[in-house]
Formats: sequence, C-alpha cells, structure tokens
Amino acid sequence: MLSKERMVRIVQLLEERQFVTVKELQESFDVSRSSVMRDLIELENQGLIQRERGGASLKSVSTILTNFNEMSVVSKENLNMEEKNLICAHAAKSIRDGDCVYIDSGTTPTHILDYIQDKRIKLVTPSIYLIRKLPASFKGDIFLLGGEFNRSYDTSYGSLTLDMIRQFHFDHAFLSTNGIDLENGNVYVFDFNVGACKKTIMECSEKCDLLIDASKYGVKAMCNWANLKEFHSVYVDVYEENREIPENFVVCKGEDENEDE
Repeated sequence: MLSKERMVRIVQLLEERQFVTVKELQESFDVSRSSVMRDLIELENQGLIQRERGGASLKSVSTILTNFNEMSVVSKENLNMEEKNLICAHAAKSIRDGDCVYIDSGTTPTHILDYIQDKRIKLVTPSIYLIRKLPASFKGDIFLLGGEFNRSYDTSYGSLTLDMIRQFHFDHAFLSTNGIDLENGNVYVFDFNVGACKKTIMECSEKCDLLIDASKYGVKAMCNWANLKEFHSVYVDVYEENREIPENFVVCKGEDENEDE
C-alpha cells in the first residue's frame, strides 16, 4: 500500500474512532513504525490530524473530504449557482483574445463559459462536463487533457495527464478546489492525484486564479495542494466580517451593489 493510500485510510479510521494508536496502524498496514510516523507527520502538517502520545486524533470532528466521500460533479451542479456565476463573471474579464486558458474541472469554472463564447482563445481543460456546456458559438480552439479519467469527478489525472499539462504554457489558469483555510492559507482538494495536476498547472501558468464561493470556507480535504498567497487573484462572493481582506482577494459584487458605492 502506498503512503497516500495509507493516509486516506488513517483519516477514515479517525473519523470512525476519533483516536488510533501507532501500534494499531502498524499492524493494520503491516508497515514499520517509522513509516506510520512519516504519514502522521504529513497529515499533521496538512492540518488534518493532531499527533498525541502513542497515536493520533482528528484535529476537527468535521468530516474531511477524500475520494471516498466527495460528491460527484453532477450532484453539485445546482448548488450555489448564483454565487458561482457572479464569481466567474468577474474572473472572465481578464481573458483576452489570443490567450491560452486553462479552465479547471468542477461546477464553478463552467460558469466562465457564458462570458468567453466570443473570445478567440485556446481553451484547455480535463473536463468533459465543461466541453458539453460549451456554446455552439464558441470561436476558440479546444484541447481536452487525457489520461486516467474519473467519470464521477469529471477529471483526468495521473502521469499521462501530467505529461500533457507540461507541454502547455498557459497565459491564464482558472482553478477550483474543495475548501480553504483562511487562518493558514491552505487550499484543499479531495485527492492527491487531482492535487498534483493542479500544482503542475500552476507551474505552467503565467497567472493563476482561484474561484471559490463562501461554502468552501473552513472545509478540509485530504490533499493540501497550494497556499492562498500563491494565486494572482482569489475570486469570492463574500468574505468573513471583521477580518482584513488579503490583497489578492477579489470580493465580487453584482451591478446593483457596485452602483450603490
């Protein structure tokens, strides 16, 4: 069993029992104490667990998203649609004709399509869901990333996908995620393989933006793949009261709200 698989199982065990010992983990996975300790240290660094004498416990009693409990793309299609559309309306203003643009999988980035159908761009995505949503009037070129494809989460990942990503140089990348932590800046996604692709996209992009609505605040998932400070802009619909807004956050408002200011 790979280390990433063990970490998923460790979190699952903790959600069931709240505390497990190092010895129990050694016996369960048939690995050395040092291997278990490396896994626990990594999970603690990600803010998911708390190491204690002889074992570990969940840092929070709330459910942590993994590839075993993440909702499918279709099941989230109608959630927070107004907020997603507002965020993407603002984010899409930075796209210019001639750009090579990466648009991530997930239901939020799909809303960008309403605002780029007249743009002559090169669009790159791992999402068949997004391709199906493209209007017939779209004038740009389309590149669909291949590799191992997960139908439920509507995304490609793995070594083949990473190889394809590295062949591109993106002017702009619009990324989605499962959750963020405003305290430490961690950005979480439910699967390590998906997180690896998002990291590589960032490495291959001139400008990376994160698209999230307020439902993502405080949500933790298995993989910590970025920090909020790494993004050119983080587009949100609202921000927490009594907290200073970071310089790279864009709090999106509707036309009526902008007119009142």
